[in-house]
Amino acid sequence: MKVLIVDDEPLILGGLVKVVKEAAPACTEVLSAGHAKEAIEKMKTFMPDVTITDLQMPEQNGFELIEEARQNGLCDRFIILTGYDEFEFVRRALRYGVIDYLLKPIDRDEIAVLLKQIRDELPITTVDSEYPQHAAKILSYLEKHYMEDISLDKLAELVSLHPNYISSLFKKETGMNFVNYLHELRIREAKKLLELEQHLPVNQIGQQVGYEDKHYFTKVFKKYTGMTPGYYKGIVGAADTAEKNDD
Repeated sequence: MKVLIVDDEPLILGGLVKVVKEAAPACTEVLSAGHAKEAIEKMKTFMPDVTITDLQMPEQNGFELIEEARQNGLCDRFIILTGYDEFEFVRRALRYGVIDYLLKPIDRDEIAVLLKQIRDELPITTVDSEYPQHAAKILSYLEKHYMEDISLDKLAELVSLHPNYISSLFKKETGMNFVNYLHELRIREAKKLLELEQHLPVNQIGQQVGYEDKHYFTKVFKKYTGMTPGYYKGIVGAADTAEKNDD
């Protein structure tokens, strides 16, 4: 499920994003926008399943955002957030066909129930199609950043997905958990460096693939290859020498 949150106050927006990420079902991707114009632009590529929007925003208010989004087929599910507890707002919100009307600050349990209901109502094809799309995004990110200090929580924050969702996604798409996948990726790259950069010391190669501690790098390398990186480097070097002598 994809959720877009819109609010023109940065501190409030950050808090909303945090609460929604914590309360949302595991398979939820969350993006944010600081005003209606930004929200419309993000909707064009993100295509949210539901938009949670503030009402009182400069230039274009929440109701105007809903109207424009619906006219352009960008989103048809909306949750209104406002600090105004007045019947007129409730009545107008219902007239615009919003799913619900919530007062700030939002209640975590209340939004959790609401988002679960929305998630359960989504077409099965919509839910299933998210897996390969998100998997491709995450795996592509790891291919480029595997050498960095990265955890499941940090990855979840970077790609705006719930950690539990990423965990289940890895199991579904790769057959292994996140930690094992990251280790295998790093060790694969380490083997390439050991083969191509014979002049580099083992600890430097470990650092280049994300292991600052030489002993930990050796331990992980041996677990996944059955030999130490130094021994592997020696085997590769000996093979290269023998091949040159044969020539």
